[in-house]
Amino acid sequence: MLRSEHCIVRYDFRRRTVHPDRLIRGRHAHYLAAMRLCLRHYRRGIGEPRQRLHRAVEETLTRLGDCPPRRTAAFCKLLDDAAEFDSDPKAAATMRQHVFTAAAPLHPIVSVREGIFEHDVQAARKIVCDSLRLTWDQIESQMFGDVIELQRLVSFDEQLDSLALLRRYNLAQTQAALYRATQVRIDARADLKTIVRHVKLARLMHRIEKSDDHPSGYRFLLDGPGSELRRTTRYGVRFAAMLPMLLACRDWSLAADLVSPRGDSMRMTLTSDDGLHSDHAAPPQHDSELEQNIETTWHRDPPSGWTMARESALLVQGQTVFTPDFVLTDEINRRRIYLEVVGYWTPEYLQAKAAKLATFRDSVGRKDRWLIMVPKGSKAEDADCLRGIEMPMVVFDKKTSPKQWIDQAFLP
Repeated sequence: MLRSEHCIVRYDFRRRTVHPDRLIRGRHAHYLAAMRLCLRHYRRGIGEPRQRLHRAVEETLTRLGDCPPRRTAAFCKLLDDAAEFDSDPKAAATMRQHVFTAAAPLHPIVSVREGIFEHDVQAARKIVCDSLRLTWDQIESQMFGDVIELQRLVSFDEQLDSLALLRRYNLAQTQAALYRATQVRIDARADLKTIVRHVKLARLMHRIEKSDDHPSGYRFLLDGPGSELRRTTRYGVRFAAMLPMLLACRDWSLAADLVSPRGDSMRMTLTSDDGLHSDHAAPPQHDSELEQNIETTWHRDPPSGWTMARESALLVQGQTVFTPDFVLTDEINRRRIYLEVVGYWTPEYLQAKAAKLATFRDSVGRKDRWLIMVPKGSKAEDADCLRGIEMPMVVFDKKTSPKQWIDQAFLP
Protein backbone atom coordinates (compact mmCIF):
# COMPACT_ATOMS: atom_id res chain seq x y z
CA MET A 1 0.00 0.00 0.00
CA LEU A 2 1.00 3.64 -0.38
CA ARG A 3 1.97 5.90 2.49
CA SER A 4 -0.14 8.90 3.46
CA GLU A 5 2.28 11.32 1.76
CA HIS A 6 1.51 9.62 -1.58
CA CYS A 7 -2.25 10.05 -1.25
CA ILE A 8 -3.96 12.24 -3.87
CA VAL A 9 -7.65 12.95 -3.32
CA ARG A 10 -10.09 15.63 -4.35
CA TYR A 11 -12.44 16.91 -1.65
CA ASP A 12 -15.76 18.34 -2.81
CA PHE A 13 -16.71 20.34 0.27
CA ARG A 14 -20.05 21.43 -1.19
CA ARG A 15 -21.24 17.84 -1.74
CA ARG A 16 -19.04 16.49 1.08
CA THR A 17 -17.64 13.76 -1.16
CA VAL A 18 -14.15 12.34 -1.61
CA HIS A 19 -12.68 11.29 -4.96
CA PRO A 20 -9.33 9.43 -4.99
CA ASP A 21 -6.93 10.06 -7.87
CA ARG A 22 -7.62 7.64 -10.72
CA LEU A 23 -6.04 7.16 -14.15
CA ILE A 24 -8.55 6.18 -16.84
CA ARG A 25 -8.06 4.61 -20.26
CA GLY A 26 -9.10 7.49 -22.49
CA ARG A 27 -7.66 10.51 -20.74
CA HIS A 28 -4.48 8.84 -19.53
CA ALA A 29 -3.71 6.41 -22.36
CA HIS A 30 -0.27 7.99 -22.75
CA TYR A 31 0.69 6.60 -19.33
CA LEU A 32 0.89 3.07 -20.73
CA ALA A 33 4.06 3.81 -22.71
CA ALA A 34 5.57 5.61 -19.73
CA MET A 35 4.84 2.62 -17.49
CA ARG A 36 6.62 0.34 -19.96
CA LEU A 37 9.72 2.55 -19.70
CA CYS A 38 9.53 2.58 -15.90
CA LEU A 39 9.27 -1.20 -15.81
CA ARG A 40 12.23 -1.45 -18.17
CA HIS A 41 14.32 0.75 -15.84
CA TYR A 42 13.70 -1.68 -12.99
CA ARG A 43 14.14 -4.88 -15.02
CA ARG A 44 17.46 -3.64 -16.38
CA GLY A 45 18.50 -2.09 -13.08
CA ILE A 46 19.59 -5.15 -11.12
CA GLY A 47 22.47 -4.02 -8.92
CA GLU A 48 21.55 -0.32 -9.18
CA PRO A 49 20.84 1.73 -6.02
CA ARG A 50 17.25 2.68 -5.32
CA GLN A 51 17.88 6.41 -5.71
CA ARG A 52 19.18 5.94 -9.25
CA LEU A 53 16.10 3.93 -10.21
CA HIS A 54 13.82 6.58 -8.72
CA ARG A 55 15.66 9.27 -10.66
CA ALA A 56 15.09 7.37 -13.92
CA VAL A 57 11.37 7.01 -13.15
CA GLU A 58 11.08 10.71 -12.25
CA GLU A 59 12.70 11.72 -15.54
CA THR A 60 10.34 9.46 -17.49
CA LEU A 61 7.16 10.70 -15.80
CA THR A 62 8.16 14.36 -15.80
CA ARG A 63 8.17 14.24 -19.60
CA LEU A 64 4.45 13.40 -19.57
CA GLY A 65 3.62 16.94 -18.47
CA ASP A 66 0.63 15.92 -16.31
CA CYS A 67 2.28 13.80 -13.62
CA PRO A 68 2.67 15.75 -10.37
CA PRO A 69 5.53 14.87 -7.98
CA ARG A 70 3.25 13.08 -5.53
CA ARG A 71 1.93 10.79 -8.28
CA THR A 72 5.51 10.10 -9.38
CA ALA A 73 6.48 9.22 -5.79
CA ALA A 74 3.48 6.87 -5.61
CA PHE A 75 4.62 5.02 -8.74
CA CYS A 76 8.15 4.70 -7.29
CA LYS A 77 6.63 3.16 -4.15
CA LEU A 78 4.57 0.66 -6.19
CA LEU A 79 7.59 -0.30 -8.28
CA ASP A 80 9.61 -0.78 -5.10
CA ASP A 81 6.84 -3.02 -3.73
CA ALA A 82 7.30 -5.29 -6.77
CA ALA A 83 11.06 -5.42 -6.21
CA GLU A 84 13.52 -6.90 -3.74
CA PHE A 85 16.41 -4.79 -2.48
CA ASP A 86 19.54 -5.82 -0.64
CA SER A 87 18.74 -4.55 2.87
CA ASP A 88 20.63 -6.08 5.77
CA PRO A 89 21.21 -3.41 8.45
CA LYS A 90 23.30 -5.70 10.63
CA ALA A 91 25.61 -6.70 7.76
CA ALA A 92 25.92 -3.05 6.68
CA ALA A 93 26.97 -1.93 10.15
CA THR A 94 29.47 -4.81 10.38
CA MET A 95 30.97 -3.94 6.96
CA ARG A 96 31.39 -0.27 7.91
CA GLN A 97 33.16 -1.31 11.08
CA HIS A 98 35.58 -3.50 9.09
CA VAL A 99 36.26 -0.72 6.56
CA PHE A 100 36.85 1.95 9.20
CA THR A 101 39.09 -0.39 11.22
CA ALA A 102 41.19 -1.22 8.14
CA ALA A 103 41.38 2.45 7.06
CA ALA A 104 42.07 4.01 10.46
CA PRO A 105 45.89 3.57 10.36
CA LEU A 106 45.96 5.32 6.94
CA HIS A 107 44.49 8.62 8.04
CA PRO A 108 44.58 11.31 6.91
CA ILE A 109 43.48 10.09 3.47
CA VAL A 110 43.59 12.68 0.67
CA SER A 111 42.42 12.82 -2.93
CA VAL A 112 45.96 13.34 -4.27
CA ARG A 113 49.08 12.22 -2.40
CA GLU A 114 51.33 15.20 -1.56
CA GLY A 115 54.13 15.84 0.92
CA ILE A 116 53.48 14.27 4.29
CA PHE A 117 50.06 13.02 3.14
CA GLU A 118 51.08 9.60 1.92
CA HIS A 119 47.75 7.87 1.48
CA ASP A 120 45.39 8.82 -1.32
CA VAL A 121 41.86 7.43 -1.75
CA GLN A 122 42.73 4.84 -4.40
CA ALA A 123 45.67 3.44 -2.43
CA ALA A 124 43.58 3.34 0.75
CA ARG A 125 40.78 1.49 -1.02
CA LYS A 126 43.26 -1.08 -2.34
CA ILE A 127 44.60 -1.71 1.14
CA VAL A 128 41.07 -2.09 2.52
CA CYS A 129 40.10 -4.45 -0.34
CA ASP A 130 43.16 -6.60 0.23
CA SER A 131 42.40 -6.70 3.93
CA LEU A 132 38.81 -7.82 3.39
CA ARG A 133 39.51 -9.87 0.23
CA LEU A 134 36.67 -8.14 -1.60
CA THR A 135 36.44 -5.74 -4.52
CA TRP A 136 35.51 -2.13 -3.75
CA ASP A 137 32.19 -2.56 -5.60
CA GLN A 138 31.36 -5.49 -3.33
CA ILE A 139 32.31 -3.51 -0.24
CA GLU A 140 30.32 -0.45 -1.32
CA SER A 141 27.22 -2.47 -2.17
CA GLN A 142 27.21 -3.98 1.34
CA MET A 143 28.32 -0.95 3.33
CA PHE A 144 25.13 1.08 2.88
CA GLY A 145 22.49 -1.65 2.99
CA ASP A 146 20.69 0.17 5.82
CA VAL A 147 20.37 3.44 3.88
CA ILE A 148 17.14 3.11 1.89
CA GLU A 149 18.22 5.31 -1.02
CA LEU A 150 21.46 3.37 -1.47
CA GLN A 151 20.04 -0.15 -1.26
CA ARG A 152 20.68 -2.07 -4.47
CA LEU A 153 18.06 -3.86 -6.53
CA VAL A 154 18.29 -7.66 -6.30
CA SER A 155 15.22 -8.80 -8.27
CA PHE A 156 12.01 -7.52 -9.83
CA ASP A 157 8.62 -9.04 -10.66
CA GLU A 158 8.93 -10.15 -14.30
CA GLN A 159 5.17 -10.71 -14.62
CA LEU A 160 4.13 -7.14 -13.86
CA ASP A 161 3.04 -5.22 -16.97
CA SER A 162 2.11 -1.59 -17.59
CA LEU A 163 -1.66 -2.09 -17.38
CA ALA A 164 -1.36 -4.02 -14.11
CA LEU A 165 0.84 -1.25 -12.69
CA LEU A 166 -1.77 1.38 -13.54
CA ARG A 167 -4.47 -0.77 -11.95
CA ARG A 168 -2.36 -1.10 -8.81
CA TYR A 169 -2.02 2.68 -8.72
CA ASN A 170 -5.80 3.23 -8.88
CA LEU A 171 -6.39 0.65 -6.15
CA ALA A 172 -3.60 2.04 -3.96
CA GLN A 173 -4.94 5.61 -4.16
CA THR A 174 -8.41 4.39 -3.13
CA GLN A 175 -6.85 2.49 -0.25
CA ALA A 176 -4.90 5.57 0.81
CA ALA A 177 -8.13 7.61 0.89
CA LEU A 178 -9.51 5.07 3.38
CA TYR A 179 -6.73 5.90 5.85
CA ARG A 180 -8.94 8.80 6.95
CA ALA A 181 -12.08 6.65 7.32
CA THR A 182 -13.90 6.42 10.65
CA GLN A 183 -16.53 3.87 9.60
CA VAL A 184 -17.27 1.76 6.53
CA ARG A 185 -20.63 0.40 5.39
CA ILE A 186 -20.82 -2.47 2.90
CA ASP A 187 -24.09 -3.55 1.27
CA ALA A 188 -23.58 -7.01 -0.22
CA ARG A 189 -25.73 -9.52 -2.05
CA ALA A 190 -23.17 -12.23 -2.90
CA ASP A 191 -20.00 -13.89 -1.51
CA LEU A 192 -21.27 -13.17 2.00
CA LYS A 193 -19.18 -15.83 3.74
CA THR A 194 -16.03 -14.47 2.08
CA ILE A 195 -16.80 -10.92 3.18
CA VAL A 196 -17.38 -12.01 6.78
CA ARG A 197 -14.10 -13.94 6.76
CA HIS A 198 -12.10 -10.95 5.51
CA VAL A 199 -13.78 -8.58 7.98
CA LYS A 200 -12.66 -10.87 10.79
CA LEU A 201 -9.14 -11.21 9.36
CA ALA A 202 -8.91 -7.40 9.30
CA ARG A 203 -9.75 -7.43 13.05
CA LEU A 204 -12.67 -5.06 12.62
CA MET A 205 -15.78 -4.84 14.75
CA HIS A 206 -18.85 -5.48 12.63
CA ARG A 207 -22.61 -5.38 12.85
CA ILE A 208 -24.73 -7.20 10.29
CA GLU A 209 -28.26 -6.20 9.33
CA LYS A 210 -30.73 -7.26 6.68
CA SER A 211 -30.72 -4.74 3.84
CA ASP A 212 -33.78 -2.58 3.37
CA ASP A 213 -32.96 -2.13 -0.33
CA HIS A 214 -32.70 -5.76 -1.44
CA PRO A 215 -34.52 -8.86 -0.14
CA SER A 216 -31.38 -11.04 -0.24
CA GLY A 217 -28.94 -8.30 0.75
CA TYR A 218 -27.05 -7.62 3.96
CA ARG A 219 -25.44 -4.52 5.42
CA PHE A 220 -22.08 -4.70 7.21
CA LEU A 221 -21.19 -1.78 9.50
CA LEU A 222 -17.45 -1.81 10.23
CA ASP A 223 -15.41 0.10 12.80
CA GLY A 224 -13.26 -0.67 15.85
CA PRO A 225 -13.44 -0.58 19.66
CA GLY A 226 -12.17 3.00 19.83
CA SER A 227 -15.11 4.16 17.72
CA GLU A 228 -17.41 3.67 20.70
CA LEU A 229 -15.65 6.52 22.51
CA ARG A 230 -14.93 9.06 19.77
CA ARG A 231 -14.65 9.56 16.04
CA THR A 232 -11.29 8.06 15.10
CA THR A 233 -9.31 7.20 11.97
CA ARG A 234 -7.11 4.64 13.74
CA TYR A 235 -8.76 1.76 11.81
CA GLY A 236 -8.26 3.33 8.38
CA VAL A 237 -5.31 1.09 7.50
CA ARG A 238 -7.42 -1.99 8.32
CA PHE A 239 -10.21 -0.75 6.05
CA ALA A 240 -7.62 -0.19 3.31
CA ALA A 241 -6.08 -3.65 3.75
CA MET A 242 -9.49 -5.28 3.33
CA LEU A 243 -10.32 -3.50 0.05
CA PRO A 244 -8.39 -5.82 -2.35
CA MET A 245 -10.26 -8.84 -0.92
CA LEU A 246 -13.58 -7.04 -1.27
CA LEU A 247 -12.82 -6.18 -4.92
CA ALA A 248 -12.55 -9.90 -5.66
CA CYS A 249 -16.17 -10.37 -4.51
CA ARG A 250 -19.35 -9.71 -6.47
CA ASP A 251 -22.36 -7.43 -6.19
CA TRP A 252 -21.56 -4.99 -3.37
CA SER A 253 -21.42 -1.29 -2.65
CA LEU A 254 -19.31 0.57 -0.08
CA ALA A 255 -19.76 3.89 1.68
CA ALA A 256 -16.96 5.19 3.89
CA ASP A 257 -17.27 8.08 6.36
CA LEU A 258 -14.02 10.06 6.27
CA VAL A 259 -12.51 13.10 7.98
CA SER A 260 -10.97 15.74 5.71
CA PRO A 261 -7.64 17.37 6.67
CA ARG A 262 -9.58 20.34 8.05
CA GLY A 263 -11.94 18.12 10.09
CA ASP A 264 -15.04 18.01 7.86
CA SER A 265 -17.17 14.85 7.67
CA MET A 266 -16.99 13.47 4.13
CA ARG A 267 -18.24 10.42 2.24
CA MET A 268 -16.54 8.14 -0.31
CA THR A 269 -18.57 5.60 -2.26
CA LEU A 270 -17.50 2.61 -4.32
CA THR A 271 -19.18 -0.38 -5.96
CA SER A 272 -18.10 -3.69 -7.46
CA ASP A 273 -18.84 -2.23 -10.92
CA ASP A 274 -16.59 0.86 -10.62
CA GLY A 275 -13.69 -0.65 -12.54
CA LEU A 276 -11.11 -1.11 -9.79
CA HIS A 277 -9.09 -4.32 -10.03
CA SER A 278 -7.36 -6.44 -7.43
CA ASP A 279 -4.66 -9.11 -7.65
CA HIS A 280 -6.50 -11.01 -4.95
CA ALA A 281 -8.05 -14.27 -6.14
CA ALA A 282 -11.82 -14.39 -6.53
CA PRO A 283 -13.71 -16.65 -4.10
CA PRO A 284 -14.00 -20.22 -5.40
CA GLN A 285 -17.28 -21.18 -7.00
CA HIS A 286 -17.52 -24.16 -4.63
CA ASP A 287 -15.74 -25.23 -1.46
CA SER A 288 -15.65 -28.86 -2.55
CA GLU A 289 -16.46 -31.25 -5.36
CA LEU A 290 -19.44 -32.41 -3.30
CA GLU A 291 -20.97 -28.92 -3.34
CA GLN A 292 -20.41 -28.70 -7.08
CA ASN A 293 -22.16 -32.06 -7.63
CA ILE A 294 -25.09 -30.94 -5.48
CA GLU A 295 -25.55 -27.75 -7.50
CA THR A 296 -25.21 -29.64 -10.80
CA THR A 297 -27.86 -32.14 -9.67
CA TRP A 298 -30.21 -29.31 -8.71
CA HIS A 299 -29.92 -27.49 -12.04
CA ARG A 300 -30.43 -30.72 -13.97
CA ASP A 301 -33.99 -31.02 -12.63
CA PRO A 302 -35.02 -27.97 -10.58
CA PRO A 303 -38.50 -28.19 -8.99
CA SER A 304 -41.02 -25.77 -10.44
CA GLY A 305 -41.17 -22.48 -8.57
CA TRP A 306 -37.96 -23.11 -6.60
CA THR A 307 -34.54 -21.43 -6.93
CA MET A 308 -31.11 -22.24 -5.52
CA ALA A 309 -28.54 -19.67 -4.35
CA ARG A 310 -25.14 -20.39 -2.87
CA GLU A 311 -24.13 -18.69 0.41
CA SER A 312 -26.82 -16.06 0.03
CA ALA A 313 -27.98 -15.80 3.66
CA LEU A 314 -26.29 -14.80 6.91
CA LEU A 315 -27.61 -15.95 10.26
CA VAL A 316 -26.40 -14.03 13.31
CA GLN A 317 -26.41 -15.03 16.97
CA GLY A 318 -24.58 -12.46 19.08
CA GLN A 319 -21.05 -12.29 17.69
CA THR A 320 -21.37 -15.62 15.84
CA VAL A 321 -22.22 -15.67 12.14
CA PHE A 322 -23.27 -18.67 10.08
CA THR A 323 -23.70 -18.91 6.30
CA PRO A 324 -25.58 -22.00 5.05
CA ASP A 325 -24.03 -23.51 1.92
CA PHE A 326 -27.21 -23.15 -0.15
CA VAL A 327 -30.61 -21.51 0.21
CA LEU A 328 -33.52 -23.07 -1.69
CA THR A 329 -36.37 -20.61 -2.11
CA ASP A 330 -40.01 -21.32 -2.92
CA GLU A 331 -40.90 -18.18 -4.87
CA ILE A 332 -44.63 -18.97 -4.81
CA ASN A 333 -45.16 -19.77 -1.12
CA ARG A 334 -42.33 -17.54 0.16
CA ARG A 335 -40.53 -20.18 2.18
CA ARG A 336 -36.92 -21.31 2.33
CA ILE A 337 -34.76 -24.35 2.96
CA TYR A 338 -31.34 -23.70 4.46
CA LEU A 339 -29.19 -26.50 3.10
CA GLU A 340 -25.92 -27.28 4.86
CA VAL A 341 -23.45 -29.75 3.31
CA VAL A 342 -21.50 -31.97 5.72
CA GLY A 343 -18.86 -33.75 3.69
CA TYR A 344 -15.86 -34.15 6.00
CA TRP A 345 -16.12 -36.88 8.59
CA THR A 346 -13.54 -36.48 11.36
CA PRO A 347 -15.28 -36.71 14.76
CA GLU A 348 -14.02 -33.25 15.83
CA TYR A 349 -15.36 -31.64 12.64
CA LEU A 350 -18.75 -33.33 12.95
CA GLN A 351 -19.15 -32.33 16.59
CA ALA A 352 -18.25 -28.70 15.83
CA LYS A 353 -20.64 -28.64 12.86
CA ALA A 354 -23.46 -30.16 14.94
CA ALA A 355 -22.91 -27.61 17.71
CA LYS A 356 -23.11 -24.69 15.27
CA LEU A 357 -26.24 -26.06 13.60
CA ALA A 358 -27.87 -26.51 17.00
CA THR A 359 -27.06 -22.88 17.85
CA PHE A 360 -28.76 -21.62 14.69
CA ARG A 361 -31.59 -24.16 14.51
CA ASP A 362 -34.21 -21.64 15.64
CA SER A 363 -32.77 -18.67 13.71
CA VAL A 364 -34.93 -19.20 10.62
CA GLY A 365 -38.45 -18.08 9.84
CA ARG A 366 -41.55 -19.95 10.96
CA LYS A 367 -42.22 -21.29 7.45
CA ASP A 368 -38.57 -22.14 6.75
CA ARG A 369 -36.67 -25.39 7.25
CA TRP A 370 -33.16 -26.74 7.67
CA LEU A 371 -31.78 -29.62 5.64
CA ILE A 372 -28.49 -31.41 6.26
CA MET A 373 -26.94 -33.15 3.25
CA VAL A 374 -24.25 -35.80 3.65
CA PRO A 375 -22.52 -37.88 0.94
CA LYS A 376 -23.52 -41.51 0.57
CA GLY A 377 -21.09 -43.86 2.29
CA SER A 378 -19.52 -41.26 4.57
CA LYS A 379 -19.27 -41.56 8.34
CA ALA A 380 -21.40 -38.42 8.64
CA GLU A 381 -24.36 -40.52 7.52
CA ASP A 382 -24.50 -42.33 10.87
CA ALA A 383 -23.05 -39.64 13.13
CA ASP A 384 -24.98 -39.48 16.40
CA CYS A 385 -24.05 -35.81 16.94
CA LEU A 386 -25.78 -34.83 13.69
CA ARG A 387 -28.86 -36.93 14.28
CA GLY A 388 -29.09 -35.60 17.83
CA ILE A 389 -29.91 -32.06 16.68
CA GLU A 390 -33.13 -33.35 15.04
CA MET A 391 -32.79 -31.70 11.64
CA PRO A 392 -33.94 -33.38 8.42
CA MET A 393 -31.09 -35.16 6.63
CA VAL A 394 -30.64 -36.31 3.03
CA VAL A 395 -28.01 -38.80 1.91
CA PHE A 396 -26.74 -37.45 -1.38
CA ASP A 397 -25.74 -39.27 -4.50
CA LYS A 398 -26.18 -38.11 -8.08
CA LYS A 399 -29.36 -40.20 -8.44
CA THR A 400 -31.30 -38.29 -5.80
CA SER A 401 -33.72 -35.66 -7.08
CA PRO A 402 -34.12 -32.10 -5.78
CA LYS A 403 -37.81 -32.77 -5.22
CA GLN A 404 -36.85 -35.50 -2.76
CA TRP A 405 -34.70 -33.01 -0.87
CA ILE A 406 -37.62 -30.60 -0.53
CA ASP A 407 -40.04 -33.34 0.54
CA GLN A 408 -37.56 -34.52 3.18
CA ALA A 409 -37.14 -30.99 4.56
CA PHE A 410 -40.89 -30.50 5.01
CA LEU A 411 -41.72 -33.87 6.51
CA PRO A 412 -43.87 -33.36 9.62
